[in-house]
Amino acid sequence: MMGEDRKVAALREAVEIYSPTGREDEMAKYLLELLSGMGEAPFIDGAGNVVAIKGSGPPILWLHAHMDTVPGFMDVALDGDRLIGRGASDDKAPLMAMAFAFLESHVERGTLVLAAVVQEEGESLGTSFLVSSESAPRPSFIIVGEPTGIDRVVTKYRGSVRLRIAVETRGGHASNPDFASNAILIAMKAYGGVSAALGVGRRYEDYLATPTMINCGTAGNVIPSRCELVVDVRIPPGKSCKELLQALSGLEPRLGVYISAGKCVDPVEVDVANPASRAIARSIIAALGRKPVPARKWGTSDMNELYALTANMVAYGPGDGSLSHSGVEYVSIRDYLASIRVYRRAVEELLS
Repeated sequence: MMGEDRKVAALREAVEIYSPTGREDEMAKYLLELLSGMGEAPFIDGAGNVVAIKGSGPPILWLHAHMDTVPGFMDVALDGDRLIGRGASDDKAPLMAMAFAFLESHVERGTLVLAAVVQEEGESLGTSFLVSSESAPRPSFIIVGEPTGIDRVVTKYRGSVRLRIAVETRGGHASNPDFASNAILIAMKAYGGVSAALGVGRRYEDYLATPTMINCGTAGNVIPSRCELVVDVRIPPGKSCKELLQALSGLEPRLGVYISAGKCVDPVEVDVANPASRAIARSIIAALGRKPVPARKWGTSDMNELYALTANMVAYGPGDGSLSHSGVEYVSIRDYLASIRVYRRAVEELLS
């Protein structure tokens, strides 16, 4: 068994590898070398995922986490108990904790699969490949490595879709008071229409529509004739992609305004008492001496895609999800090391 200092060093090395969505090759190579050096036989599948398998036959447990991060460099630093850096909590700490739990677990029966996937922060292409292919045996249970907090058991995620609002007008001179031809104002008005159609609100049960990117204008004294606005929409449990698209189809058409939707992912909710969730909850009690807390996430994860394989799953891992994608992202070293024990005990329960 590898010592704690080496596990911390390995996490830092992983965080120092810049692996935004679509550029996970170096991280995949690092994992391959780590697992191979400990006597395992990992491989890279057709999507670029790193997969390692122990044991054979049912039941089959997947430890599933992602290698990619959102773009943006951060200096990596160890400040007391905090490891700071892009991807420190989302998702390098859960990923590396799962890797060490995989290495340290003795499989008495069944099969243990470690799946380190690509493009979770994009369109979940790595997980979609696993779901549709036979590159790994079909799971009986799945533990999804995500920054939930060390004592939180997550069984609910919202869905998501990205909308593109494109506007084309005649434009003109900035001194012209014809606001009706200003593509920026029209795009924002279209955003308001989308928000009203969905009944956007601040509650977990409401749709959320967040403008995330805007590209408009050519010069400071020209009314822009083109504008593109990207809106990230989150879909609450109880709603669906079908309902969202139906609501948008009711918008009044407007000349020069085009609204299109990318890949839409439905929300997911599984029974908090399913076997994977119970195993993590009992592991938190046994390994940490703490009471597990049922929780839900405001975002979307690969758990939404994995629901096609089984409802026996749970999301769990070290890290504060509210800091994900931010400029102050970090993970507690203490929680990272503790999560390895939690994962390992859950494996023992499900495959003993």
